[in-house]
Amino acid sequence: MSDNMARSLAVLSVVLATACGAPGTAGGDRGDATEDVAARFEPRRIVSLIPTVTEILFDLGAGDRLVGRTRWGVHPPSARRIPDVGDGIRPSLEAVLARDPDLVILYDGETNRESRERLQRLGVPTLALRHDTLEDLRRNVLRLGELVGCPEGGSALADRIARGLAAVSRATESRPRVRVYYHAWPDPPMTIGGGSFIDSLLTIAGGANVFGDIETAAPRVSLEAIIDRNPERILVPVAREALTRRPNLATRRGWERIPAVAAGRISTLDRDIVSRLGPRVAEAAWSIAEELHGELSATAPEPVATSCSP
Repeated sequence: MSDNMARSLAVLSVVLATACGAPGTAGGDRGDATEDVAARFEPRRIVSLIPTVTEILFDLGAGDRLVGRTRWGVHPPSARRIPDVGDGIRPSLEAVLARDPDLVILYDGETNRESRERLQRLGVPTLALRHDTLEDLRRNVLRLGELVGCPEGGSALADRIARGLAAVSRATESRPRVRVYYHAWPDPPMTIGGGSFIDSLLTIAGGANVFGDIETAAPRVSLEAIIDRNPERILVPVAREALTRRPNLATRRGWERIPAVAAGRISTLDRDIVSRLGPRVAEAAWSIAEELHGELSATAPEPVATSCSP
């Protein structure tokens, strides 16, 4: 396997687990020092090394406090004006320090332990966050609201996300479950397992992930295993500009043996929305539900708007 392919697969694994868009493994230890950051001061110059934290801070009206972001943190569009400091896993500390931050927010895990410890030795406060599940999302939204001095806004944003997900669940609860294969990567075939938040979104949207029994976030699977599990629908995340083009999986050797492929039961999803564990997760769940069940009679989740003033 080439270095580029190995790196791409590493990127994919973390995207599906944590919505990070950078190579590495999420999760891990939490240092006591990071727990005190929010209580000690209100930061004014934040470097966010988690793309969805960048998005959350903008939704909280605190985007003006960001002085650095990862190359993957490009939503909302105004985030592109924030200087890019590179990757979020094993970041370039020179690029981070050049932004003169009074807080660096980064992934809580072994891959970032050394970077976090070096920053702390240099006197730069850090906040390490787990960001793997819907429960993590709510907890981090509330915590970030407190961090920027807007706890009410954090609560409002977290509640709005929860209401949106509940609306999707209600809209699909009476529908038959659709067995789904999520086509995360073509070669070697990779999908999502129970360790990915996307598995939770599929359930909320009235689907049943055919590989949901696998605990890892982004398992490699064989064509024979996909055929054996016989999904009713295949979902393919693609770039927004490719949404109107249905992937022709039947041209790939052996894939025509999957009944859903032979019948053309393939749907595309906006990759930028479904792969991000952030304020738009209800929108992601709704888009999945519509692909699985067609038009839904309930009202789509309300858009997530700015909850606080800067």
